[in-house]
Amino acid sequence: MSSKDPIDSIASGVTKGVLDWSTDLVKSLAKKFRDRKLAFIQDNETIKLVREQYNSGELNFYKIYIVDKDLLFLVKLGLTLRKLEENLERRTNLRNKIFKKYELRGLHIAQFVENGILSRYTAILIDNLISIEDLKKKIANTLNDIEKYALFVQAKESDRAVIELARTKVFANSPDIFVISGISPASEIVKRCEVTITKLLTDYELERFSSGHKENLFYKRILK
Repeated sequence: MSSKDPIDSIASGVTKGVLDWSTDLVKSLAKKFRDRKLAFIQDNETIKLVREQYNSGELNFYKIYIVDKDLLFLVKLGLTLRKLEENLERRTNLRNKIFKKYELRGLHIAQFVENGILSRYTAILIDNLISIEDLKKKIANTLNDIEKYALFVQAKESDRAVIELARTKVFANSPDIFVISGISPASEIVKRCEVTITKLLTDYELERFSSGHKENLFYKRILK
């Protein structure tokens, strides 16, 4: 005959049942919340692609350094945009949806990820790492105030306008790192402006980070 107290057994079973039920409820509520947050996309295939980014290696890396859930969500959307590079229609549609819901700042944060800038930007910061907390703060500051740290060139802009805007942003904000990015036709504009902009930004050294149809210029402040 078992020496186990039947009351303890019942209590243990009830506790386990409650815990299991609570866990299932939390998972269910979390899924509903995520689904509701993705509803603005209005494209089941794209929504599925966003969900796939939740467990991607790159996102898991960013989770270490980005605490803000809203910023992380925009990072997921940026990774999704990158996955849609070969599907211009769906990529353009997602960009438009991001702009409509999160305005220009949200779109630029997503593009910061899409164009491969965030990964290189983080690597540059790690080269001069003071502490993990300092790194988290710098990444958050950059993403939250993205317009001070990056210029996203559009194909309709003139070379002169891009050069003047880059000069204005850098001289007004004095960022430690400033990025100029162009994709597809805009990448050619970035290439043409590179020499002139580099001559203007005498306190910065240039690191070019290009791949395929993307052109990213990283201007890093020179320590004197």
